[in-house]
This record gives sequence, C-alpha cells and structure tokens, in this order.
Amino acid sequence: MSKKWTTWMIFGAFVVVAFVIGRCTVGEEEGDEEAGQEEEEVSEWTCPMHPEIRQPEFGTCPICHMDLVPADAADGDSDIPSVQLSEGAARLAEVQNTRVETGPVTDELRAFGRVEVDEGAEVDIAAWTGGRIERLEISARGEEVRRGQLLARIYSPELYSSQRSLVQAVRNLERAKESESERRMRAAQASIDSARTELRLLGVDERQIDRIQETKQARETVDIYATASGTIRQRYVQSGDYVSTGDRILSLAPLDTVWGQLEIYERDLSRVSEGTPVRVEVPGLDGEEFEGRIEFISPEVDSRKRVAFARVVLPNEEGRLKPGMYLQGYVEIGADGQDTVSVPRSSVLWTGQRSLVYLYDDEQLDPPGYIAQPVKLGPRFGDRYVIEEGLEGGEVIAKRGVFRIDSELQLRGGPSMMSTVHAEGTMPLTPEEIVDVPPEGVEFNPPIDPEQLPADKELWYCDMGTVEWAQAEEGDGQCPVCGMNLTHREPQVVEVPPEGVEFDPPIDPEQLPADEELWYCDMGTVEWAQAEEGDGQCPICGMNLTHKEGASGNGHDHNHDHDHDHEGHDHAH
Repeated sequence: MSKKWTTWMIFGAFVVVAFVIGRCTVGEEEGDEEAGQEEEEVSEWTCPMHPEIRQPEFGTCPICHMDLVPADAADGDSDIPSVQLSEGAARLAEVQNTRVETGPVTDELRAFGRVEVDEGAEVDIAAWTGGRIERLEISARGEEVRRGQLLARIYSPELYSSQRSLVQAVRNLERAKESESERRMRAAQASIDSARTELRLLGVDERQIDRIQETKQARETVDIYATASGTIRQRYVQSGDYVSTGDRILSLAPLDTVWGQLEIYERDLSRVSEGTPVRVEVPGLDGEEFEGRIEFISPEVDSRKRVAFARVVLPNEEGRLKPGMYLQGYVEIGADGQDTVSVPRSSVLWTGQRSLVYLYDDEQLDPPGYIAQPVKLGPRFGDRYVIEEGLEGGEVIAKRGVFRIDSELQLRGGPSMMSTVHAEGTMPLTPEEIVDVPPEGVEFNPPIDPEQLPADKELWYCDMGTVEWAQAEEGDGQCPVCGMNLTHREPQVVEVPPEGVEFDPPIDPEQLPADEELWYCDMGTVEWAQAEEGDGQCPICGMNLTHKEGASGNGHDHNHDHDHDHEGHDHAH
C-alpha cells in the first residue's frame, strides 16, 4: 500500500472519531441541560418501588437502585387516592369490572351422611303373656316379615287356664239352653264374655278366641303374629327361652321409607333450617339421586365431630336404599331477599374480618379510576359474597385484577389493603395478631378469632366460634375453662411444588413450609409461591418474589430483587 493511501486512511479515521466525540459532547450537554431544567421544575423525587424514599434531587433508590421519578407523577394529580388505568394497561393487567348485584343468592352446601332406619315406623313385637318359647318361626336379622305372619308359639299356663275358663263357660251355656232357664243362660253368657275379655287382655286375637269357642278345646300354646310388615332388625329370644308379659321378642323396621342422616358442621347450622330442599346422591347406587327436604335438625352438636344431624325422609318402595349406605347430600342454601347485595368472590380482598373492594369511580375522578372501598362481608354462597355494608346495587367494582390495583396503590403510598386509611378517613382495622400458644395452654379473655392461632403448629383448642383456650399438647382433651372437648387441629402448612402454585384465596405466610427454601409473592398474604428460583417474578402480579431460606439457612427473608436487575420491570397497572 502506498504512503499516500495510508495518509488518507489516517486522516479519515481522525475525522470520524472527532465527529463521534462531538456528537457525544453535544448530547451530554443537551441531556444535562434538559435534566437541569427538569430538576429545576421537580422539587421532590421518589422510588416507584419504595414510595417512602423521598429525595430533593434526581438519583437512584438506595434500596433497589432504580431511577427515581418525580413525586408528583408517582402520587397522581387527584386528591382522592386512586389508581387510573389506560385501556391498554387494564388489558395487560387483566383487570375486569362488574356491577354490584341485588337479589337472591343461592348455593349448595355439601354434607355427608348415611342411610338409617325410619325410627318412627319401627315396631316391637312383644309377648302377650308369660311362658316358654315353644317354637320360633323366624331365625335371623334382615328377614322380611309380612303383616299377619306367624312369628312364635308360646306355652303359657296362664293362657291355658283362661282358655279352659272359656270352654267351660261355653259348655255351661249349652246346658242352660237345654234346661231353657233364662237365668242360667244369662249367667253362662256373662261368663263367656268375661273369659273372652280376659283372653283379649292377654293378647289373644279374635280369630283364636273364636276358634277356641267353636272347638271347645283349650290349647297349651298361643300364637304370636306380626302386627306390621318390615325387616327384622333385632331378635331378642330363641326357642326354649322363658319370657314375661311385655318382653320383646323382636323388632321390625318397615323400609318403604328410610332416613338420610346428614352431618352438618356447626359453622353451617345457621344456614340450614327445617324444610330446606336437599338433593341426595348415593355412591353405592352409581350416583343415583333422590329428592327430599330436611324434616328435623338435632338440637345437640356432637362434641367430638362438631356436627349436628339433619334428617331427610327418603322414599324406598323398591328397597334399594339399605341402612348403612353412605350418602352425599347437597343442601340448598342462600339469601332470598330481593335487596340482598352481593359481589363475586374474586373482587374481595380480605384479611380476617377486614375486607375491601375497588370501586370504579367515574364521577369524582377525571380520568375515572379505582378507589379502595371497605365493606362488611356477610356469608359466602358459592362464588359470591353477601355485602352487608359498604356497597349499593348497580355500582361498578373491579372483578379481576384487584391484587394488581392494590399493589399499585400500595407502591404509591396510598390506602391499600396493607394500610389503615382510605379516602374518607380511618379504615376499620382488626389485625390478625398471631398469638403464642405454649404447650401447657393459655386462656384468652376476651376470646380470640380462630385465625389468630398459629397456622404452623399442632394445637388443641376450645372451638366456640371464638377461642377462649388453646394448648400445644394434648393433655386430657378437655377445656379447663368450660369443660368442653378440645378441637384438634393439625398444622395448616401447604405444599409448594418446584414449578409454583397459586393460592386463591391468598394464604397467610405462616402456612408456607418453614423448613424449605421458597420464593413467594409477599403482599402481606401470599397468592403465589414456588420452590425453585425461576425468573424471580410473580406470574400473577409481576412483583419480584421474596426469597425465604429453609431451616438450614440463616432464617432471614430477603427480597429477591437485590439479585435481579429491575430494568424493564412493570407492574402492568
């Protein structure tokens, strides 16, 4: 290559480098000028991820090292703490709205039970007189018996004597007729009537009495006939046994109708009443269904199972329902009032007794947005909650994406589920303070909510709807305060697979396994957890997952975002 060409190449390279340096210098000067103008206009800067960080100058967050943004932009322009979402952001966050409904809310309460004999139709066959069982015509439980069927023959000296009195009175009447003495005939007839009455009182039926009177022969045995049809439930005697008057020989149970005894947990008793329709499914009959109504609810609760029994009368003309068969009952429950206010379960954020929804406001807010609205929850029926206070029919609320809205409001430092204030003042707060339960037990006065008991411990506690006593060892199994049997509860720890699991509704963090390394979405409650690191972000709300080491680690939680770049992180609000 000639020296001339070499000189030109060096000169060209110098020009290019000078051009680039000049552009960069101009860009920096322009950027500095713009930043300076912006800093002059902005008086306070904050972190989108940590709104408690407030600095007078532009910089990075000391916690997560994200670039700070103007505080005014993060806080929004409205005086009412709210979240505004563009159409694209709402679609990305999968936020959906729905109207608050009024009207009846129905559901089916599932209960288990079994078929039992209709005790109201059960019949005991008793000995009409004392004596010895000469012959027993039935042999075993379960046999079918028809009304009028011969069941047993009893040798009875008392009956034999009464029969002889009747035979003698009949012969006296015949002699009186031969003598044509009216007085003797009346006396003989009175003796016959007296003897027949005595036999009837001893339990002999009219057919046998007539036969004795016609044949003028006293029998040493008396026949016992079935007074009803049914299945033999119990046999109390066998041949050769001696019985006294009134002793039971056997019990019959007609099975043309049977009882379905359903177990209703005490927490559900207030939602069930006599006359409530029930659909009964019988697994032993390939899931065949029967319709009925609750005829009776036991006034007592089983102290061990904590259930009361609800009786359903079921037709059984063909005898297919066998006593002892298992049942699955579906009891119709609900709120029948036409003015009952209800919302979808997915729209409610709750922690114990504290609940809220996100109300879509297009009147006070411009542009429209979502405002946290505290509500008082009533009972839940299926996938809907009854709202006792806080909402009116026709109002629009967020049906899906409420956790994303709540997290956005929390990041802005607004009144979210984790805060204690809302637009109208103080939000009623009843925090779930987890109590300590020693092995020997502790009394709670006033009683506490069962949800305040530690979820990761095996406990025995007095379950009266609220808890006044709890202990971490079994003891004698009785409450020292009221004497009730204590309820046993296993540790309520969930299983977390490596690929992760969604919890709907969210669970308490204490329900996560304490001895496993986990990554979970920590919103006060947990809606997602996984046992392997993955990309470190929650697939539901997009937040960085919190890392929890197992029992072998140092025992401290630390936010996973220290290990991941926040660049491009968006909560999709």
